Amino acid sequence: EFLALRLVNGNECAGRLEVFYNGTWGSICSNRMSQLTAITVCRQLNCGDGGEIAGDFQYGRGSGPTWLDHVECTEQHSSLWQCQSDPWHPQSCDNRAEETHISCTGRKRVVTPPAFVACPNSTSCTEKEKLRITGGEDGCSGRVEIWHQGSWGTICDDSWDMADADVVCRQLGCGSAVSALSEAAFGKGTGPIWLEKVHCKGTELSLWDCPTQFLSDKNCDHKEDAAVDCSDRPHQPAKESERVTTPVILCIVLGTLLCLVLAILCRQFQSARAQQR
Repeated sequence: EFLALRLVNGNECAGRLEVFYNGTWGSICSNRMSQLTAITVCRQLNCGDGGEIAGDFQYGRGSGPTWLDHVECTEQHSSLWQCQSDPWHPQSCDNRAEETHISCTGRKRVVTPPAFVACPNSTSCTEKEKLRITGGEDGCSGRVEIWHQGSWGTICDDSWDMADADVVCRQLGCGSAVSALSEAAFGKGTGPIWLEKVHCKGTELSLWDCPTQFLSDKNCDHKEDAAVDCSDRPHQPAKESERVTTPVILCIVLGTLLCLVLAILCRQFQSARAQQR
């Protein structure tokens, strides 16, 4: 599963091409790569409709894996993820001189910044408060929503799986995930769709620790809202009529002890009277 794409060591629209995969950023090799592939990358990164493979390796050499090689895009492809390539491998090419450097003709269009700001109920909030499960019978079963840019929004179900659901359930104190649901299983949301391609390993403490992408184009709608069903149910505080306070418990204990003492005294009294007779 492809996760994220970037250009580094230049600016947002020019640099060495890197992809985020398996928790690590790595380079993409340039063998068989054409200008069509460069144009596809530039469009995907919102850097205009033109681009070319830069020469002289002006954006430096990478130090991580070289994840992909022989990437070939056509005019029909709208993102690098649709293009043909060799299988994933951390050493797809041995020579760093084969790394891909791209220069796009446009400038980065302004998109929603990847920062969770403002809180639903206060000026500062925890990560738990920026995440909720709604639309179900309780707070541990339903549609997953996050708080971002002053409003609640949903998550697209692209690549949504049990590892993602496990992190959400655990973060909200709802145990582990029973199922990771898609296609608006608990109804369609009404706000923005903030995230897509969430890819947790399942061991993260927070959804914010997982690789993900902000929804950059309208290729997802609310019929694809992600949802979860967790193993536990939220703790419900006891009603006032059901609460047993400490003074009440003490009264019950003391009353029981008093009854026991009276019963013993009564038996002794009856025994003494019987002996006198």
